[in-house]
Amino acid sequence: MRALQAENRTVLCAVREGELVGILSMGDPVDVDVDATTAGQLHQIHVRPGSWGQGIGSQLHAAFVRFLREASLTTEVVEAWESNTRAHAFYVRHGWTPDGHQRPGPADANYVRLRLDLDLVGRRRLRQHQGEDRGSHNSHVHQ
Repeated sequence: MRALQAENRTVLCAVREGELVGILSMGDPVDVDVDATTAGQLHQIHVRPGSWGQGIGSQLHAAFVRFLREASLTTEVVEAWESNTRAHAFYVRHGWTPDGHQRPGPADANYVRLRLDLDLVGRRRLRQHQGEDRGSHNSHVHQ
């Protein structure tokens, strides 16, 4: 991972064998109803189509979560075009939920805002680890 940082925006680049395979941009929230003292925004995440399904998006997402935890932020927001089912499935898989906010988008489809509560994610991971300690067969990917 390589990072480029400005005052209110950070860009992470996933590089494999010298080639850019993924990018993530994060920073301050853009909507005025989101508290910038407790929330960050995932502005975009993209993985080169030939690299889909290899865990690159999940690695970028994990780096985003680490960055926000280090900044003591507890909530994250992202907007995804409602017709982008692949993006929505990715976000849901990583614990994001729609917060009810929408704005008009292209092709008669809205942009839907989703939230990620890091406290909730932390509690979910703790329960999963406790289940493993009791002999549960839950599996995790540790990166």
